[in-house]
Amino acid sequence: DEQELLPADPNAPQTWMDLALPKLEDARKTLEADVYAGAVSQAYYAMFYACRAALLTQGLYLKKHSATIDKFRELLVLTGEIEKSYLTLLGSGQTAREKSDYEPFTPTTRADAEKALASAESFIARMQTLVEKQTPA
Repeated sequence: DEQELLPADPNAPQTWMDLALPKLEDARKTLEADVYAGAVSQAYYAMFYACRAALLTQGLYLKKHSATIDKFRELLVLTGEIEKSYLTLLGSGQTAREKSDYEPFTPTTRADAEKALASAESFIARMQTLVEKQTPA
C-alpha cells in the first residue's frame, strides 16, 4: 500500500531544517571529493536554509540572502534568542561562499572547506534546537 507523498510546507521551519541537513551532507561529500569551493558553497547553503528555518519560527520568510541575514540579526541575535557567534558564523560562511563562487582565480583550500563545514555543523545544530523549542509538538 503506497502512501501518498504530500508536498512539504515551505512555511514550516522544520521543512527548511530538513533541507539543510542533506545540503550539509552534500558539503561533506564534496569535501571528501576534494572539491573545496563546492564544499564551501554547499556548507553556506546548508546554513542559509537553517537560518530561513529560524526566521520562520518568527513567521518571516525572505528570499534575498542579505535581507535574511539582516532579519536574523535583528529578530534573533539582538533580542538574545540566538548568540552573536552564530551571526558571525553565518556572515563568514556567506563571505567564503561568495569568494568561492565569484573569485574563481583565488583558490579555496581544504582548510577553508573544513572550516566552512565545521561552521555549518555548529550553526545547523543551534538552529535545530531553536526550531524544536519554538515549534509546538
